[in-house]
Amino acid sequence: MRLDFRQSLAAELEVRIKAAVAGGHLPDQDAGRAAPAIVGALMGGLLGPLAPSPRDNAAARALVQTATLLALRALGVVDARARGLVAQCALP
Repeated sequence: MRLDFRQSLAAELEVRIKAAVAGGHLPDQDAGRAAPAIVGALMGGLLGPLAPSPRDNAAARALVQTATLLALRALGVVDARARGLVAQCALP
């Protein structure tokens, strides 16, 4: 089940990476390799056994933002924070 979920996430992310590359928003890259790598980094960093346990909502928000910046930078978006791609949002 977990593998199916991760494969589905990677497949969807691959489609979106390809679209972003085609639109000139990301540098040329192998979306089929980038997508599972990003899914692995996010799942491991946010939910895996090595992921920190946030003590409150502010710490959880910071963890998610750090992981988001990592993923965007890995895909080639160097100035993700400056471009407003990572926003401060209240968690439900």
